Amino acid sequence: MSLRYPYKMSYRKLRGTFGPGGGPLARITRLRMVVTSLIRHERIETTWNKAAEARDYAELLIQRAIKNGDKHGPTMELADFWLLEKDLIHKLFKVLVPRFEKCPTAFTKMYRLPYVYPGKGREMGLLELKGNPWPPVLPEAIDKSKHINNVLLNAARQDFRMEQYKSMDMSSDGWHKESVSQMSAAMDTVAKGSGLEETVTDTESLLSDEIREEKEAQEMRELQRKIDSLKNRGKKKHRDEDDDDDDDGTYV
Repeated sequence: MSLRYPYKMSYRKLRGTFGPGGGPLARITRLRMVVTSLIRHERIETTWNKAAEARDYAELLIQRAIKNGDKHGPTMELADFWLLEKDLIHKLFKVLVPRFEKCPTAFTKMYRLPYVYPGKGREMGLLELKGNPWPPVLPEAIDKSKHINNVLLNAARQDFRMEQYKSMDMSSDGWHKESVSQMSAAMDTVAKGSGLEETVTDTESLLSDEIREEKEAQEMRELQRKIDSLKNRGKKKHRDEDDDDDDDGTYV
């Protein structure tokens, strides 16, 4: 299968490999150094292009090691080629393979680093192995559900829902009324136990004022809509009467 249009492949630019004129050998040597540093330290910072290209080779190396093991000749040759420090071959099969043998996703992660100013203006990246001993790059999310403002808002929200349930038309068997009363009693017990009864009551009164204002605004909009409808009806009737007066049987 061939493409219907010409496509020119553009390779990543790896600056500062080993000077000009190094060719593909210098490029591969630089990538081998990056892969070796990744397996050694499990987290490295380098340019984005180097990290993105070395990531593919590191993923392939770990995948082959998990699939074939240390008894497979081509896999051992592959590990011997990419790992410049030979003691890392033991780490690959004895440490990383047991860690990633049940990993269903990628074995590495990449992050973009901010530009350094003043600097060379290169796009920097961070490449790491999952499960490394270093602190996480992204901070863990802080649980704010126990903050006082969130507690008060949740309590007010639940009381407001209880009032809505009470105002609804319940069925004749009384089961809904009983469940609503039980939920309301439980919420009152929680509010009294936490010492937030007065604050919740104030919040509930504010919510009731907002609901009343919203109902009044809705009634005003409905009244204005009726007035506009009557005006439009009167204009239409007046226009029909003018059309009847003009229709006297003579045509030009």
